[in-house]
Amino acid sequence: MDSTKLVSIIVPVYNAENYLHKSIDSLLNQTYPAIELILVNDGSIDSSGEICESYAKKDIRVKVIHQPNTGPSAARNRGMKEAGGEFLQFTDSDDFIDHRMTERLVQAIASESQLALCGYQKILTRGNRIIKSEVFRMPRNGTFSNEQFLKNFGELYQHYYIHFIWNKLYDAHLINESGLVFDTEVSWGEDLLFNLRYIEKCQNISLIPDALYYYIDSNASSITSQFRPNLYDNMQLMQGAVREFLQRNHAYTGKNKVLFENFYTSRVLTCFWNLFHPNSTLTPELTKQHIGEIIRNEWLHERACYFQAGNLEKKLIGSMIKRQSAGWLYRYYSLKSYVKKKSRPKEKKWV
Repeated sequence: MDSTKLVSIIVPVYNAENYLHKSIDSLLNQTYPAIELILVNDGSIDSSGEICESYAKKDIRVKVIHQPNTGPSAARNRGMKEAGGEFLQFTDSDDFIDHRMTERLVQAIASESQLALCGYQKILTRGNRIIKSEVFRMPRNGTFSNEQFLKNFGELYQHYYIHFIWNKLYDAHLINESGLVFDTEVSWGEDLLFNLRYIEKCQNISLIPDALYYYIDSNASSITSQFRPNLYDNMQLMQGAVREFLQRNHAYTGKNKVLFENFYTSRVLTCFWNLFHPNSTLTPELTKQHIGEIIRNEWLHERACYFQAGNLEKKLIGSMIKRQSAGWLYRYYSLKSYVKKKSRPKEKKWV
């Protein structure tokens, strides 16, 4: 491994004062020596900007950029413009990483690869308490051709190894040569779209099983933590892009197809549940209207068989979709929402 090749680690920072010290310390304490840390303060209104500057004064590897709040995609794009490294690594400002993560990724990508991925650990927190910790180890190990990688796409996709950018190391030259940037018009799933475009440019991809990234889920930004009026449309956009990607690369077959469509139909259930979020602004009439629009979707009916491969609830929802039973779907989720509300302690938030 050539330890002189510079890795640019890009971190969008927005109101992360409670997590920022731990996050930055984990990045600066890497065993891989040749790093530059680019902190893009995206219009924070807490002390995040001052914290970033304090690190820049102590460590010449740290570069701080301040800009008005324009979102994580714009912040990452700005960081990429300023990056001088041969490799790019992205992290979120409320997470932290294993002290050998960068070294391990560089070792992996050095074997004629253009992309390296590792496993991750998801830590669910409430305040200062850890509620649950779950380790996601990559199911495969080694370097694979693009064709070999795509044969196992569904296996990786179902556990979100593909979706995120923070468990990966990228070739900066390939990104620049291809003109790849994050889509600032997409508010959710922009990482996935970026990764799909990048993967198509790769000849070889390396996988590391070990969970080297620590993803802190406070539930504040998770799919079920807030009402998203356009969640179904966004989900259709994301899953449609993945399906087209697989079809374009002759990988929408066999196990890949089954695993992907099972994932897609499970996301449909999440979209139904979103309509009954406590913070929903929809009237009962509009909620029923949205349900009707979803169950009339042609794509959904073409994939009705994948509901039957799920658990009892998924099979039940699938049968209601098949029968176009918008009224029964409304009653089912209304009852489920009522039961959840009654069983939830008053001081806890929606999860």
